[in-house]
Amino acid sequence: MFFDALGFFLHSSPKHREFSVTGYWLTIFGALGSLGAVFSGLALSKWKIGGTGLLLRHHLLVWPAFALIVGLATWRFLIGNQSTHRGLAIYLSVMAIACGLISAAGFFGGEILLGR
Repeated sequence: MFFDALGFFLHSSPKHREFSVTGYWLTIFGALGSLGAVFSGLALSKWKIGGTGLLLRHHLLVWPAFALIVGLATWRFLIGNQSTHRGLAIYLSVMAIACGLISAAGFFGGEILLGR
């Protein structure tokens, strides 16, 4: 999201295209990496999609974040760097929500690992 935001806000910069291309590939690789994170997380939770306590809180945040990240990466893959300025603004807004969700999920995941 960082490089996409740089490309969005610095659209008149000569580095605009480089920021956009970097953001594109990082979004694609991030979504692919999330597949491994989901698989390993499910394996650690003994294949429980819900759970109780901290695990439930973690999963209530992880699943929407995962869906948003995969959905945004798919959209980005399909349109490439051909988005309108408004479309990119919506994309960045939804990506910010996904980042917030995954950050909160990471907090609860850390609490699970630390046994609190």
